[in-house]
Amino acid sequence: MLKLNLKQHSSDRANLRELHETVIERAQEGDELAYKELYRRYCRVVYTLAYQMLGNHSDTDEVVQETFIRVFKNLHRLRNTKAFTSWLYQIAMNLSIDHRKTRTRRRMLPIDERPEYVSNYELATTKHVRNPGQVLENKELLGQINNAIDGLPEQQRAVIIMHEVEGMSK
Repeated sequence: MLKLNLKQHSSDRANLRELHETVIERAQEGDELAYKELYRRYCRVVYTLAYQMLGNHSDTDEVVQETFIRVFKNLHRLRNTKAFTSWLYQIAMNLSIDHRKTRTRRRMLPIDERPEYVSNYELATTKHVRNPGQVLENKELLGQINNAIDGLPEQQRAVIIMHEVEGMSK
């Protein structure tokens, strides 16, 4: 019975992957509904990734819009549909880095001072802590971590955010 369930699960994942690749192929052929589907599936993750890098909504909106414009303009060049997600993330990350480099001297607020943003780190450090002293200590530590991340070169910052915050591997 267990083997059957594992086989079924594996089969379901293969079917989903195949369906996903079909949507990408349809988009490559110019299917507008397929474009909309790709946007629907990936808009939130691209937004989160860009926001982690940029720290404000207006810059993030610009990067998300530019990311999908570039994806749709260049989708016909993508030869391996299995590489779509990493290709998309790379475009979003590069645009975020470029945007940070070119924007005027506005300084990004540290992650823990953004009222509309709840850090995954903060959730991890305060979620199950009942002692107010420990919560304060954890928030101070979070501030130090965020300052260290903010001080990294763009590429290293991008790697940390993609791995630790977004949960991506390699």
